[in-house]
Amino acid sequence: MARYRNKDETDLVWNRTRRRITRDLDTRIQNFREEVLNRLLTGAWEKYSAALESGSLVQLEDEATEWLDAVLSKQLLPVIEGDLGDVADG
Repeated sequence: MARYRNKDETDLVWNRTRRRITRDLDTRIQNFREEVLNRLLTGAWEKYSAALESGSLVQLEDEATEWLDAVLSKQLLPVIEGDLGDVADG
């Protein structure tokens, strides 16, 4: 049976620090995601509307998926694979 472990002041301070960093990261990710989605969805809607006006029904998922994969691979993969030291130092 699991029991509660009494935390000392060091543990409590670390937990507050960890939560603050985690919340800040999550907020920044949410803000960035909103900006990216705004651009992606606006562009996709414009293409979709233009296609409807021309009388064709197109599915844009493949084009958007390929674009997003390219952007994520180019921008985020290098950070994940090795540049994380810069984040901790900054």
